[in-house]
Amino acid sequence: MLKISNLLKQLNGIAPFPDSEKWDNTGLLVGNEEDDVTGIITALDCSEATVDEAVMKNANVIISHHPLIFPDISRVVNSGPGAVIRKLIKNDINLIAMHTNLDHQKDGVSHMIAKALGYPETEILLPQKGNFKKLRVNINTGDKEKFKEQLLKNAPVGDMGDYTEVSYEYEVHGQFKPEAAANPTIGESGKLEHVDEYVIECIFDGRDQSAVIDAVKTYHPYEEPAYDIYSLDRKADTGLGVTFEYGDTLDSLVKLIENRTGLKTVNVVRADDRLIQKAAIIGGSGMSYAGDVFKSGADVLITGDVKYHEAYDAKQAGQNIIDAGHYLEVLMTEGLAELIEDQIDVPVSASKVSTNPFE
Repeated sequence: MLKISNLLKQLNGIAPFPDSEKWDNTGLLVGNEEDDVTGIITALDCSEATVDEAVMKNANVIISHHPLIFPDISRVVNSGPGAVIRKLIKNDINLIAMHTNLDHQKDGVSHMIAKALGYPETEILLPQKGNFKKLRVNINTGDKEKFKEQLLKNAPVGDMGDYTEVSYEYEVHGQFKPEAAANPTIGESGKLEHVDEYVIECIFDGRDQSAVIDAVKTYHPYEEPAYDIYSLDRKADTGLGVTFEYGDTLDSLVKLIENRTGLKTVNVVRADDRLIQKAAIIGGSGMSYAGDVFKSGADVLITGDVKYHEAYDAKQAGQNIIDAGHYLEVLMTEGLAELIEDQIDVPVSASKVSTNPFE
């Protein structure tokens, strides 16, 4: 049986929890990592009705987008979030939150919304600057292939987009003289040794630096392996929001959203009558990014929670905005269920419970 601890590892592969914003609260919020997973429900919010739905479906895991628990919760009583937490515990239901970590993935929440609208081909709207580093390590010719294989298969290195075990190598000529206390794999103490070596290079996530160094020391045959680590100025394949090519009017896009989702658009800021070539989506509340969105070349921003003064300023700046409501993110329930089903052999279903506070 799949344990909650293993499920968390699988989910981390879909949307790494370290990609969450610092203020966010993601991961296992209620539950036990040693529990076996009987079934999973994906939801935008976890309400008491969502817990009842999980019980009915014999699912002991709810994965919600919005965290039920934030630091300002100081007591668990039978009202508000406390009532939901109490019901989760009474029914042995585990609650996992995938919030801003899911927002920041190329196939995350904004992509799921675009796909539900009929536009699965998307690009990241506001790419993050990646914390990438490069490992450069010397290895003797005879041990090169074994060391490279162990490093790439067992260490968190060599991942580039949809490719794994990526590395580069080139020949070098080195020298060293072991001191009296050394125990060299090659050469003798006190004698200058010349060796033909290779340099192996591979990229890794800077957050994994300690694990990468440990792996080099574990698999390298030398007593003191020679290696360097460089920081790289390279964009990550993660970021906030997505864009897609549209090619029709603002009115047609509003109708498309309403017809595809069944949700009523809250408001529209019509700055002009330009043809909407590039549409941008930021699920949830995205107006704080409006300046960068339109600098990127977008003709409209689809988001939620647009305030009066934000709308006023956008119109003055010539920015088209579709306030489709925060609840538009509910489309992620089906999208996340699909991602999980592709990786995990347990029953997964999207919640049918509406948590829309405006209904």
